[in-house]
Amino acid sequence: MANSEQKQKQYTLTPGVYIYLRGNFWMLRYRIPVEVNGQPKLKDQYKKLARREEYNSPRSVEHLAKPYLDSLPDKLTTATTQSISNFIEHTYFPNVEQKASLAPSTINGYKHIFSKHLKHRLVTNRLCDFRTAAGQQLLNQIAEGTGLSHTSLKHIKWFLVAALNYAKQVDALQCDGNPMEYTDVPAGAVTEQTKAYSLAEISSMIAALEDEPIASAVIATAAFTGLRRSELRGLRWSDFRDGQFFITRTVWNTTERDKTKTIDAKAPVPVLRLVARILEPLRGDGYIFAGPKNGRPLNLANLARRIIVPKLNAAGVQCWSGWHGFRRGLATNLFELGEDEATIQAILRHADVKTTRRHYIKKNVVSKESKQAMNRLAQVFTKMQQKQLRRRSGLGANVGTPRNRKPQKSQ
Repeated sequence: MANSEQKQKQYTLTPGVYIYLRGNFWMLRYRIPVEVNGQPKLKDQYKKLARREEYNSPRSVEHLAKPYLDSLPDKLTTATTQSISNFIEHTYFPNVEQKASLAPSTINGYKHIFSKHLKHRLVTNRLCDFRTAAGQQLLNQIAEGTGLSHTSLKHIKWFLVAALNYAKQVDALQCDGNPMEYTDVPAGAVTEQTKAYSLAEISSMIAALEDEPIASAVIATAAFTGLRRSELRGLRWSDFRDGQFFITRTVWNTTERDKTKTIDAKAPVPVLRLVARILEPLRGDGYIFAGPKNGRPLNLANLARRIIVPKLNAAGVQCWSGWHGFRRGLATNLFELGEDEATIQAILRHADVKTTRRHYIKKNVVSKESKQAMNRLAQVFTKMQQKQLRRRSGLGANVGTPRNRKPQKSQ
């Protein structure tokens, strides 16, 4: 009897779309295409419309169903109904890796962001439903739950912008615009400054590794050229000529690319004589920093973990903070010696001086320009004081002091 009553209460809105009574609620049922084990299938979706006592027939709640159905994308496909996590992992990443449009280090950074902060949060978010409000809520949740800095949150936002741009290109995202572009990046947590090695720390590290020629050579090269880790691994002896390194390739993990991170990164890098002297005993063919296996590029992470850090700890040198500290250290040490930001930008081969200024120069000292400006201010103030002193001395005791008048004799 109950089934018969429910059947009478069911109303076909369009083929495959129904309004029916379930328990105490009027329900909307429709189907969307999904992919299950590689096969396209239709999956039922449900939406509560109203409580039973509020309406007495399926037709009476039809006006509630239509706005919801109109909000769905015009073309629901297995691409549009998949989760954002599935799209990024199985469509976006394979595409960027195949096209090699991004540096391997950039892709690796994106994968780290995705696996740590996004994959589990986007597994229930479908492309067809994703809007700016959901994107803003996502960023807010990550900010509150992880303690990430504003810069890290900005990286997450723009990674998602890139992934959803590709979703639009392949017609998997059909809304107007990119939902993530209109989100605001939360302020994020205040984080400690990243490490920049001082000249004293670099000297202590090289001294502690004097019986490890390869380790000390890599550190000296990193400290006094500012090369990125992938560039250090990609160096060949044929790149070292005329007192310069000619950067033409990078190596990330096991992938070698005859391409640098940016066009500006292809500029030659001067090699100091002290670095050349340290490198000379290693001279050979192929890679300058070759590993023990078939002359392949040295794994710098393994070198740090197995040799550098234990040796530094044994020598009481407690300053290791990763390879990129040498690049930041070069920028900071040059700045402290009075070099201007544009010169440091050229040495580090950044496309924009803002990158050098914001992320690499750790301003432990006042800049040369600031000192010059303050010195000019001091000179003007000193001249003003001297003028005042001369004026006072020229006018004698009358300047700024009351006159001592003799009392007049009474008449």
